[in-house]
Amino acid sequence: MKNKTRLSVIAMLLLYLCLGPANVFASANTDQIGTRIEQFAAEHSETTAGMTVTVFDSQNTIYTGYFGFTDIEKGVRSDQNSVFEWGSTTKLLVWSSVMQLYEQGRIDLNADVRKYLPEGFLTNLRFDKPVTMIHLMNHTAGFQEMLWDVFTNKEDDITELGDLLSHRQPEQIFEPGSVTAYSNWGVALAGYIVECIVGQPLYEYINTHIFAPLGMTHTSLKPDYSDNPFVRSGWDRLVCYTTDRKRLEPSRYFIPIYPAGSCVSTTGDYLIFAQALLNRESALFAHPETHDLLLSPTSYYEGTDIPRCCHGIWMIPYQKPVYGHGGNTAGCSAYILLSPEDNIGMTVMTNQSGETTFNCKMPELLFGQFDESNYFDAKRELPEGLFKPARTVLSGPIKLYSISFLNFEDDKDEFWIWDKETGTVTAPYGDYFSANIWQVILELAMVGLWAVSIILAPVMLIVMLICRLRRGKSKPLGQWAAVVMLLRLAVAGTVAFIIWSGLSYQPSDSYFWGFAVIAGLAVALAVAAVIGIISLHRNRQSITKGTRFLRVMTLCAILITLVNILYWNMYIFW
Repeated sequence: MKNKTRLSVIAMLLLYLCLGPANVFASANTDQIGTRIEQFAAEHSETTAGMTVTVFDSQNTIYTGYFGFTDIEKGVRSDQNSVFEWGSTTKLLVWSSVMQLYEQGRIDLNADVRKYLPEGFLTNLRFDKPVTMIHLMNHTAGFQEMLWDVFTNKEDDITELGDLLSHRQPEQIFEPGSVTAYSNWGVALAGYIVECIVGQPLYEYINTHIFAPLGMTHTSLKPDYSDNPFVRSGWDRLVCYTTDRKRLEPSRYFIPIYPAGSCVSTTGDYLIFAQALLNRESALFAHPETHDLLLSPTSYYEGTDIPRCCHGIWMIPYQKPVYGHGGNTAGCSAYILLSPEDNIGMTVMTNQSGETTFNCKMPELLFGQFDESNYFDAKRELPEGLFKPARTVLSGPIKLYSISFLNFEDDKDEFWIWDKETGTVTAPYGDYFSANIWQVILELAMVGLWAVSIILAPVMLIVMLICRLRRGKSKPLGQWAAVVMLLRLAVAGTVAFIIWSGLSYQPSDSYFWGFAVIAGLAVALAVAAVIGIISLHRNRQSITKGTRFLRVMTLCAILITLVNILYWNMYIFW
């Protein structure tokens, strides 16, 4: 959370008061918003790779701007033919498809989704309460985070959506409707439900029922983009960068779980879709009432009448509520922002991963800075202590992902609501739970001790090797300690391999082979511990205190390793 100056807030408020209650730039002052955007882009040019922005109302384009490069090294500038990845704004295509089916009476948004899936498809449900499409739209179906099969750099890893979702199903860790936890898998499941209802791949349905009616000829949702040569060619040439303009290599990945974030298009097509979401009489729906329903709230911030989510479209708090969705891939970022009340919207696309300057700050030029007084009658109480995100992993071999905590700084220009009684913070895109300080200490201590024991293992091996060279012969307990240290290093090496697999987006099978290896090494360490205890007991009279201390510390290192493997579920490989 970043601090913002009160002076800028006051300036925006004064401007707001001078121009009246309508949105600041909705008066069609094209030169003003265009000039402000261009000045803003110039101020941040040193950290800009490629960026495009549009401002529009439901009928017209007010401003379009292209900045920077899609390939800095070759000097290829961003223009109307450049393609960018939508990231999670792709999800809006899924929700639009669902609403089309609702409009046709082919889906009940409040029915159990198993009604539309093959029998026995969902094997990960742990609660009696059914999961509905509204739960999937609100990200309240209760699924934990899925960290595999999101990206891949191999086209051969792309499989049918149903097969992928059936093969890897994240645990349901919360009762449906009780917790908001952003879920890519849940959105992909919604996309698969559309496939089951219409009897064709989701990307084919969207090509026919969204892209074609809207005239989006330079857009592709198919995971390999092979159905649109223009898009595939442009995507192959796209180069992506970090937020400080360092080239990412590789920077483009295929997205097997494609309904969650695979779409690619030009800025012009991105604008067409965003404008259709703003226009209640566009070709997106047969009836304007369906558009109105799409933008109506399906969840609120706890204890308030402030909308949180509208059928999968989030409320983004600027000076007043704005609706839309952000998106990030391994190399791009994007945003669609809509203000139906003021009939104005903005799109942003960049070829920089995790970019926030243009995606989050620049829209303030149009929508104004977040002002707490516009949402709350009194000052909010600052959340105290550490918090864990609901978007996490609480069960399974990547449980280590849950060792993430945050605190909410004394910063009033971020949107969150703290329920002091439950210890829950609700914010855009997800909930946060008050963390038990003793659990935090325990988990950090376990991992910290494990890290220390791993660092000491090669040091001890070197010391033991030197001692053996001096004596010319090693004792049985010395051989045992050396084997134990090698086993522990093998565990650490396998964990490092799994982390590398994750960071390089390897197929999920490589993760689970790694966890199978860890399970085998854990058994070997347990056996070694038993042998060590027996040997230590038998030789208790013949070894020195120093040697006994070393053996006991080695047993403790085994215990630390096994406790971490068991606690973090690293033995689960099925």
